[in-house]
Amino acid sequence: MSITASQRKEIRQEFARLKPATVTLDGNRAMTVKQVLFTLAPTLERMKKSGFDTQEIVEKLHEKGIEVKVQTLTKYLTEARRLKESRKAKRQDTPPPSCHQKSEDCRIIG
Repeated sequence: MSITASQRKEIRQEFARLKPATVTLDGNRAMTVKQVLFTLAPTLERMKKSGFDTQEIVEKLHEKGIEVKVQTLTKYLTEARRLKESRKAKRQDTPPPSCHQKSEDCRIIG
């Protein structure tokens, strides 16, 4: 089977417009409970700091249709906290870009 350049172009344009089957309206996609909890982690941590205990948070999540056990929530929040801390540490370890040359290659464009 041979494909012409114009057919290839049509295929490329059509494929560029395709959306994955798991994507729903406005780019929302189906997420796992773990993904949801990782994205909600900062809010859930603030709830804990303001006085909610883990059981109360689990009950609030259940009200919103997110079924999770206390132990699982604790585990995921710990993982999210560690991930955040490791990203923060990684950023602090990376020095900002700088230019050590004295040529025109170092000028800032903007």
